[in-house]
Amino acid sequence: MRLSPNPWLVAALAFVVLGFSRGLHSSFGVFNVALLDSFNWSRGATAGIFSVVLTIDAMLSPVAGYLLDRYGAKKIVLAGCFTLALGLFLSSQVSELWHLYICFGLITAFGFTFVGMVPHVFLISEWFSSNRASAIGVVYAGSGVGIMILAPLSAWLIAAYGWARALEIYAAVVLISLLPLVWIFYQHGPFGEKLRHHGQKRSEQKQWTAKLALKSLQFWLLFFARICAAAGTTVIVTHQVAHVVEVGYSQLLAASIFGFAGITSSFGRVVFGFIADRLSRQAAYTLNIAMTLIGVGALMILHDPSQTWLLYVYVIFFGIGFGSRAVIFSALTADIFSGKGFGSILGYSTVAVGVGGALGSWLGGVYYDWTGSYLVSFGLSALVLSLSDICIWLAAVPSVANYDKRLWRESPTAR
Repeated sequence: MRLSPNPWLVAALAFVVLGFSRGLHSSFGVFNVALLDSFNWSRGATAGIFSVVLTIDAMLSPVAGYLLDRYGAKKIVLAGCFTLALGLFLSSQVSELWHLYICFGLITAFGFTFVGMVPHVFLISEWFSSNRASAIGVVYAGSGVGIMILAPLSAWLIAAYGWARALEIYAAVVLISLLPLVWIFYQHGPFGEKLRHHGQKRSEQKQWTAKLALKSLQFWLLFFARICAAAGTTVIVTHQVAHVVEVGYSQLLAASIFGFAGITSSFGRVVFGFIADRLSRQAAYTLNIAMTLIGVGALMILHDPSQTWLLYVYVIFFGIGFGSRAVIFSALTADIFSGKGFGSILGYSTVAVGVGGALGSWLGGVYYDWTGSYLVSFGLSALVLSLSDICIWLAAVPSVANYDKRLWRESPTAR
């Protein structure tokens, strides 16, 4: 008899699996310090490994989406678990920098992508319809919790056993704990099975394909909105500590305060998932952007160490908005494009995060070099975040949706 798990149980387990994956992904900085101490490699060359991980993730997201449409979340995440465990174990055996580029930068990066956001949004979209944003918010909250737990845990493991043994321990956790959970509970949900039922009539409602979505106004409006959101967010995240240290705070205090954003971020993902299900997705997104802009404004006004209260305003408002936008984006994408091509469409849309993130981080530094202040950079962050909100509303305009529906009539492959 086939096991049929409860949808919220699937969401809870996805919280754990994704949380571990993203927590480990974000703990690279801890391992980076240990590797520098062991091998005396240059900081730029070692940090470049993580840049490779991010690049591979952006490149593989459309591939992962295509494979999800063909094979489902279970097989893809299982493959990701195997690859992640292999990459972690091989990384523990390295003795040369190029070894680490291959083992962690390539192999482990494959695992991170196949156990990452795209497969889990796909999984949740198959199990939820009416409470989809709330469920995605719960799963995304795992990222913040994972970062909060695994960063200090990694530091403790490295201090107690060394970086190599710490990687081996994490590889064992993936194989012994995560892989069985995925094997047993990750199945096609009821809202995915309907699309795979061979008894469906050809006359049933048309479905989006990736090829068709790439001609859609709604897709490109959401894509541009995501680029703007990622760029506006990354400007702040990349340069926040430097700005606060420049104001006069110690680097330790700045890093400690911003670490609190991980807690508020997890809280925000759950809250905005709930809000997006109770209000319209567009209204929830506008509220999210408004809270984020309050946080950015507080950071821009900050100019003296006596204004510590502004730091807390920033952490609370920006932290709640940070990350929870992805919940609304994922729910919107699933609402519009859910169907036989959803995995591929989601994969393509995720590329926008890498593009926007890279632009935001770079331009933030460029404008500082030009002006000698972060005021312009942070002001541009507020501008592109506002543009993101406008694009979200434009995608909901009925004439835009009607234009996209004409694509169905013109394409026989949409059936």
